[in-house]
Amino acid sequence: MKNPARILIVEDESIVAFNLQQRLSQLGYDVPHVAVSGQQSLDFVSRSRPDLVLMDIHIEGDLDGIEVASRLNEDSAVPVIYLTAYSEDSTLERARKTRPYGYLIKPFSERELHATIQMALERREVEVALVENRRLLQQALDAASLGILELDAPTGAMSINLRSGELLDRTTGQPLTLDDFLAGVDTRDRDAVAAHFASTLSSLQQFSEEFRLTGDQSPQRWIKIDGCAVEGQRISGVLQDISERKHVEIRLRRLNEELETRVSERTNELRESLKELETFSYSVAHDLRSPIRAIAGLSSALLEDHRLQLGEAGTQLIARIAAKSTQMGNLIDALLNLSRLSKIAPEMSDVNLSGIAAEIIEQQMEAEPNRVANIYIAPDLRAHGDPVLVRSVLDNLLRNAWKFCARREVTRIEVGREQRDGQDVFFVRDNGCGFDMTQADQLFSPFRRLHSDAEFKGTGIGLSIVQRIAARHGGRVWVQAAPDKGATFYFTLSA
Repeated sequence: MKNPARILIVEDESIVAFNLQQRLSQLGYDVPHVAVSGQQSLDFVSRSRPDLVLMDIHIEGDLDGIEVASRLNEDSAVPVIYLTAYSEDSTLERARKTRPYGYLIKPFSERELHATIQMALERREVEVALVENRRLLQQALDAASLGILELDAPTGAMSINLRSGELLDRTTGQPLTLDDFLAGVDTRDRDAVAAHFASTLSSLQQFSEEFRLTGDQSPQRWIKIDGCAVEGQRISGVLQDISERKHVEIRLRRLNEELETRVSERTNELRESLKELETFSYSVAHDLRSPIRAIAGLSSALLEDHRLQLGEAGTQLIARIAAKSTQMGNLIDALLNLSRLSKIAPEMSDVNLSGIAAEIIEQQMEAEPNRVANIYIAPDLRAHGDPVLVRSVLDNLLRNAWKFCARREVTRIEVGREQRDGQDVFFVRDNGCGFDMTQADQLFSPFRRLHSDAEFKGTGIGLSIVQRIAARHGGRVWVQAAPDKGATFYFTLSA
């Protein structure tokens, strides 16, 4: 019984990696390791020799997934399938240069994952078989008698040995001319073969040509001829049957073309989805905002002008309508801000994160002067990025920290920096309510919240904005938290 394929997962998001590991195990694959960094994945490949690597592009360490795949091509020739949420043209171009066996853009279905893995494993089997067939073929050709032919150019007469007769379906005792030989060559290749014969005599050069034979054989037979000019206006050559190798190459080429087509289709689907989202956002901006504001305004006017007639119950109901319409307006604005991120071209410069963080915290303390807060912002936190976008990152993270610390006697927030693998990693840490890390994969999805609106107000869009901005800078964002013990959000602004 054939052993299940061994697959190495390279993914630094623990929840995503665990989920992927479980799905692969259910599909019958063996997942011996999960790597979180480039160096760790290279070590695992060296030790366990997996059959396939599922590679996230943005991972921990100095090497990203594309650089790791490039090294694997040089050292181990292990098949790589990219699993990533990013499909920028520049990223795709870098990835294609590593000759991946697949490119799945998150989110993807289990069916797509399984089909892509199976196609990659089949392609790998074909490549291994091709290498082995070439070795065996060369060994056989060295030991066997090759087909031999000789052409007398002035008369056009051609002589062949027994093996050549077998290859060309000719009887060696019958007269054979160059025209007879060319008549047995498929019309698609005939002119090239004839040109080689003609040029070889005039320039005394060697030539090599692969061609198909005429006939209804299935599969079609391929012959390779290597020839050169010899004394007396003659051409000598050897023939060999290369049908098996050519059909393997054709099959491999078709697999590669199919993979390229799948990547192109998925990229086009993503672009179409983005266009649809832009159209929807435009509709939201112009068709929904006005009536929502009208509802809020009319509700306020009704409360002001008819409070006595409405009574206590009616007043509370109208107040709820006004609050919900205001909330809807905030959600619409948040959705528009999220959609605009894909259109903003970052204008990079030196950014003072310490100064920006201090301004945001000052605004929060002015809004709630009675709150007891212990704030520490590390001095001279600087990064290279777009000042407006980086401010949005800090604004969302610090406002979240301030909000989720509201029920503490003392609000504690820290903004700082760490060094990991030679890279600056910034963080915002709080002593708020925290959360269970098993729910962390929901945080960065739009409108997915871990707390009800009654507990903590919000739109559920802020962390999605943070993630997209970090990605636009070539960085990423992640979190560590525990229930009732606060949370720490980490982010980088470069790959």
